[in-house]
Amino acid sequence: MEKGKGQSITTFTWQGGAKGFDRHGKARVDLSFQKYENAVFVEYGVTEKWTVVARPAVQNVRLRFDEVVDQAKGLGATELSMRRALPGWRQWVISAQAGAFIPGSVENGFDKPLGQSGLDWEVRALAGRPLKLADRPGFLDLQLAFRERSRGSGNEVRLDTTLGSQLSRRLQVHVQSNIVVGMPSSRPDIRTVDSLKAQASAVWFFKRKTGLQLSLSRTLLGRNVVRDSGLTLGFWQRF
Repeated sequence: MEKGKGQSITTFTWQGGAKGFDRHGKARVDLSFQKYENAVFVEYGVTEKWTVVARPAVQNVRLRFDEVVDQAKGLGATELSMRRALPGWRQWVISAQAGAFIPGSVENGFDKPLGQSGLDWEVRALAGRPLKLADRPGFLDLQLAFRERSRGSGNEVRLDTTLGSQLSRRLQVHVQSNIVVGMPSSRPDIRTVDSLKAQASAVWFFKRKTGLQLSLSRTLLGRNVVRDSGLTLGFWQRF
């Protein structure tokens, strides 16, 4: 972000599912999953090179599996990160980010029991560039991350991609994918987790710096995760 400028994205999300992927990647695990989340993502340019990033979230989660019910509500894991702008290449904007996920009282990782605490760390490389999509301005955003997990959970490699298009002066559409590749844990009782989630969004800027978001998401593939669907309503504010 430019020095002295930033944006906030406040989201209200529902996620739910009745099946889970087993360790072979088959969606044949019977369960019941419901999650409600209110999160605020904020990024602000502290200097011309440094941007601070924060994302606290309040959650209400209920998971039933094998007649055992795990439920909790309160703060989830809170992200606090710093991003550094790096020299670009041609049309690419490149940066690096490092931060921590501070545990809360609810969901601190989708392979952990609710409320199980532990500080996670992440380093992330980001690259983005403008594009032309059907003669409309657009962009491509690529992010590759390594997350070090706590309490014996397997570390993760993450790839997040976003393809966006400015359909009109006020309307943006985004297609996103979020890939998580889990590494085996040193503890045999902790399962390895993989996930591929897709999301489609529309953001309508009814004012120049203020927008409303509607998103639909679905976990398409995975191992040892819920096959969930999601609906998100968001409020964007640039400042």
